[in-house]
Amino acid sequence: MAAQGYEKLIFYILTVPFFERAEPATGELINPQAGAPFFLATAATTMDYEVEMVITSEAGFLLMRDNAKKVKVRPGVEQTVYDFIKMAKEAGVKIYLCVPSLDLTEIYKKEDVNPELCDGIIGGAAFLDKLMSGEYAVITL
Repeated sequence: MAAQGYEKLIFYILTVPFFERAEPATGELINPQAGAPFFLATAATTMDYEVEMVITSEAGFLLMRDNAKKVKVRPGVEQTVYDFIKMAKEAGVKIYLCVPSLDLTEIYKKEDVNPELCDGIIGGAAFLDKLMSGEYAVITL
């Protein structure tokens, strides 16, 4: 079902606002937007697209340690961003962390990346090479 000759998609996730807000009544960390890119990537695999995601900047927070398990998508709902990422991984989505996520912060290091959620760390040149190959349709969120 590939549209316009593309069979591969890259989702470039620049800054899903990961800054959680705590629900006043429960203290739960909530971010309704953080699950959507992973949901869309999963849906694309069901349409026979090969899907890769490049996560950079502040969105890299979600691939560190157990951070995604702490952020719920809605108040009072048990589903977390981790659940969305796992769904994408099980569907075959490849998820990469872009180097600036590590370089721009002194909080996280390579060893903090959760290997269960991340297929590797790529630099700008590798990302640009993929983009310029003409094989990928790019969706920026």
